[in-house]
Amino acid sequence: MKRLLRSLSFRLTLIYAGLFCLSVALLMGTGYWFRVVQPLDQARASVEREAERFGAIYRAQGLAAARAALDRRSHAANQRKPFHALIAANGKVVTANLPSWPRARSGSIALIEADIFIDGFESDYYALLRDQVFPDGTRLLVGRDVEDIMRQEEVLRTAAIWIFGGTLLLGLTGGWLMSLAIGRRIDMVSSAARQVMDGDLSGRVRVRGTNDDFDRLGETLNLMLSRIQTLFEAVRRVSDNVAHELRTPLARLVGKLEALERQAGDNVEMRIAIDEAIVQADQLRQIFAALLRISRLEGGRHPLRAQRTDVVQLLEDVVEFYQPEAERRDVRLVLDAKRPLIADLDLDLVFQALCNLLDNALKHVPPGCRVDVAAALSEGSLHLAISDNGPGVEAGEIVRITEQFYRGAASSGVPGEGLGLSMVAAIAQVHGATIAFADNAPGLRVTLSFPAVRARGT
Repeated sequence: MKRLLRSLSFRLTLIYAGLFCLSVALLMGTGYWFRVVQPLDQARASVEREAERFGAIYRAQGLAAARAALDRRSHAANQRKPFHALIAANGKVVTANLPSWPRARSGSIALIEADIFIDGFESDYYALLRDQVFPDGTRLLVGRDVEDIMRQEEVLRTAAIWIFGGTLLLGLTGGWLMSLAIGRRIDMVSSAARQVMDGDLSGRVRVRGTNDDFDRLGETLNLMLSRIQTLFEAVRRVSDNVAHELRTPLARLVGKLEALERQAGDNVEMRIAIDEAIVQADQLRQIFAALLRISRLEGGRHPLRAQRTDVVQLLEDVVEFYQPEAERRDVRLVLDAKRPLIADLDLDLVFQALCNLLDNALKHVPPGCRVDVAAALSEGSLHLAISDNGPGVEAGEIVRITEQFYRGAASSGVPGEGLGLSMVAAIAQVHGATIAFADNAPGLRVTLSFPAVRARGT
């Protein structure tokens, strides 16, 4: 229901239905004025004039003259049936053709039912009466039949209820159907966009072939996606080829440098220079290997080999692997994870991601600091966290921290190529996980959150 109310098409339909109801209300209001209000005003004015005339006759000529005039009026031809009642001061009815009248003396115009029974049949009338009470106590009621006007009012009122109710019902139903139809088409676009965002550049918007607005939009988006896929694959092929093709020359270069080192003999300066060149060449090989792996992970070309994994054992292995380095740097490693904690993970990839995070933490914290490795199951999702109490990262750098080759201000003088966190982000993407960076006050906290369907606590 909330999604329906948030739907633009549904809200537009409701607005249109509201405007339509307003238009109908204006039209029916105009019809009501012409068919009810104006005729009723005319009848009221006519009754007022007649009441004044017969009142003047009574005041000038007396009760008998008023009675005679009223009797003549009751037999006169007129579009509207005349009604009257003349009651003497003692309560005796002098003349009347009304079946009944209000007991209370109002002295104003009133609308009453004046149904007449003739030979067992009822004739419906509505009488618009002017009630007059004279100083001597005589009461005069003069009126006309307005049954046709009241029927028009009833018809218009009933029609208004049905029209407004029907319009609202059709508007809600139409808005719901329209929202469903448009929502399905939008979901197709969103599905294709999410597919591309997940790394599958072959995702396309499904086109129905109706050549409507959504089909034309889908065709335009598909052309754009095809162009993006072509350009991305071209760039990826170039980068892959460069990284792949340079590995062999680099390996040969390292081999020749090692041969030159053996030939250098006792020339210390030459051996030092050759060792530095070998280190640089090895670093280049590592960079190209990392770039190739990140490219394959982001492009979906690295198959995910998920297996049932004891997460606590995995963390223990990572901590044990880095314990000597932590002791060398005078950094305390603390593991906080309790069994049972099982998840379906690619063991090699997650091991590498945790190693990258732990290596990054150890490089950036000064001696005497602490690095915590923790795992927990919250709301069905597995959370792996590496946190330290070192210098941390500036808030403005967090948005760029996973970019390839990006090194923040705190990384100045720290060895590395700026690819470790990029690799972690790619591994998280393959698993459908998220990576979050937060201030540990002080230090940095990095959390990998794996989907609930792949984590269990039993």
